[in-house]
Amino acid sequence: MNIMIPLGAFLENAVGPLAVRVMSALGLGVISFSALNFAVEAAIYYAQTQYSGLPSVIANLLGLAGIGECLGIIAAAITFRITLQTQRKVIGVLNK
Repeated sequence: MNIMIPLGAFLENAVGPLAVRVMSALGLGVISFSALNFAVEAAIYYAQTQYSGLPSVIANLLGLAGIGECLGIIAAAITFRITLQTQRKVIGVLNK
């Protein structure tokens, strides 16, 4: 009844490399998400400060034109695109 020794060796050989891939992919995903999140937040903050520095008459005209909503949609699209590209690279690490 020494089936535990071959079973343990099998699990170590089968699950070990998979666990290493998963942990490295998760680490890569967290690091890349943190860096991209910081960059996107900095860009959004810069756009907000530039928008709030406009004279009130121009800001009112831009508000009527819907520029605030437009900038929100653009920021969301950029964030989605960066996140999607990052996840493709992470999933590619998992598939190797």
